[in-house]
Amino acid sequence: MNQHTRRPEQDPPPRRLTDAEKDLCAKAAELVSLLPPAWTNFYNTQTLCREIFIEGDTGPMAKPLAILTEDAGWADIEFLIRGAQMLHALVAAGRRQRWIIAQLEAEIRRLNGEPDPTAKKFSHAQQCAMWCGKQDFKQWLRDIHGADIADDNRIATHVRNMLRVKSRAELDQNEEAAARWQDLLKSFKERAR
Repeated sequence: MNQHTRRPEQDPPPRRLTDAEKDLCAKAAELVSLLPPAWTNFYNTQTLCREIFIEGDTGPMAKPLAILTEDAGWADIEFLIRGAQMLHALVAAGRRQRWIIAQLEAEIRRLNGEPDPTAKKFSHAQQCAMWCGKQDFKQWLRDIHGADIADDNRIATHVRNMLRVKSRAELDQNEEAAARWQDLLKSFKERAR
């Protein structure tokens, strides 16, 4: 490897966005849905100027969005012609990066055994009812705990007996019953891995 070749992980982090740049990013996200997908350009031989139009906007009634003078440099022309496409691409890239970051943060939380802060919070009774309706949980109850899973009432009765409660509502009122439920659920999840 060439000693002057740098790997991306060796580069210093990019600077933080200024407040003005953050405001511009927010404005770009607002505008992107209002912009056409692309612009196009033509060289007008009568005026000797380059004109920018909304792509697909042709015909005698079409009016240019902008007229570029001969003083416009190549980079300025490229930016002005492809500005709508660039903004669409940059906003899409930003959204994709935020999604990737959220997925990685969720994976880190999962690996650390931390709860998902965005997950809907269920009471113990709701959680128990939900799990008792899942096929893999039912099969686990049958295979490991000998439960009769012929219908939902038999499953509910078996789980209540295992947890030593008369109704699932007790799981939200009795800490010891809630702990027994969490232990049962943990046992199922460990077995399912």
